[in-house]
Amino acid sequence: MFCVFLLLALAGLWGQANGQQTIAEDLAARQTMAIRSAGRFALVIGNSDYQHAPSLPNGKKDAAAIARALQNLGFGVSLILNVSHEAMREAIERFSRGLRPGYVSLFYYAGHGLQANGTNYLIPVDAALNRPSDLAIEGQRLDDVIDAITVENNTAILLLDACRNNPFTQTLSLSKKSRAINVGLGLAPVDAGRGVYIGFATQPGNVALDGDGDHSPFAAALLKHIATSEIDIEILMRRVRADVMEATEQQQVPWSNSSLIEPGFAFRPDPEKEKSAIQNSKPAMESNAADLEFWRSIKDTSDIKMFRAYLAAFPAGTFSEIAKDRISKLKKPKAPRAKAPPTSTKKTKPVVAPALAPNRSSVSKPPTTTTTSEGRCRDGNITRCRQNCSEGRRGACRMLRKLGG
Repeated sequence: MFCVFLLLALAGLWGQANGQQTIAEDLAARQTMAIRSAGRFALVIGNSDYQHAPSLPNGKKDAAAIARALQNLGFGVSLILNVSHEAMREAIERFSRGLRPGYVSLFYYAGHGLQANGTNYLIPVDAALNRPSDLAIEGQRLDDVIDAITVENNTAILLLDACRNNPFTQTLSLSKKSRAINVGLGLAPVDAGRGVYIGFATQPGNVALDGDGDHSPFAAALLKHIATSEIDIEILMRRVRADVMEATEQQQVPWSNSSLIEPGFAFRPDPEKEKSAIQNSKPAMESNAADLEFWRSIKDTSDIKMFRAYLAAFPAGTFSEIAKDRISKLKKPKAPRAKAPPTSTKKTKPVVAPALAPNRSSVSKPPTTTTTSEGRCRDGNITRCRQNCSEGRRGACRMLRKLGG
């Protein structure tokens, strides 16, 4: 009896733990839906541990701090640190594939960057830039990043703390292993397309500081102002510029290039408006939760009625397209199996070749008759033999010759 009670108690504890796990999964799913409904996504990259250049201690720290700030402001954030060229390319492509028209896409980069012949490059941690031709192979073109995060009718924000002094500039400038290349300090000016804002840590052609504290001057000022309520990014970046100039004794002046249109962009909208938006989104979140719970209860079934019931309850639900596809597949009749030909137990008779016709010369002709009696050709009816011969009957033709007709 004691064993029975023990088993029941353990089962109860397991059910409770399993229920808590389900609740946690539901909360995570709701949070994901809330972030996606807001349509604000950020890709944050921080490079510090360079393999072929001195490290930048604040690169990854700046990126991690900016990522946390953006998460607190409702962004869905992808943070990657100390990325190789291949990892950087894949992260940008993956981020780009997830964007949709109307989204806010933000790209923050802290690490080495340089310009060559007017083209800006972000430098991965595994880049070994010994020749100018290495840039195109091992560097990440900034223009490609801008294209990747810019989709139709969206707001694209780029914040680049990438002008930090690096030895690659001198190495490439002194290289004589290929054609001459004009490698300049910092980054070159960039023209922003419609709906794009680009913020640089310093002015074009100048070098930004990595900083002696926990963050670079640019990242520190950005973290100070980014959560200010209801402030447009244009105003926010002017405050950042003032703080950076003061911290660097006017040596570093953050720069920007913007083509944003109304209503502009604010990292943190008005609190009252934000509260109202959250309250208005509650019914949608509750509907999303019911949608998710319904789908989980039927996703493994093969009953077509259950998928039809889901579509009736959630015609524009998260899984509506999958439900329609399941219905379409379940409606298709199964192809009948091909029947194997019956195995006959009867013995087949051997095919006997037809006997050869005797030589015409050896056949004696029967006596010629002139009978005109009605009847069959083989009975000597010349008229009938002629008729049959004209119809292509060879036997009638032979008989006709025998009768002399």
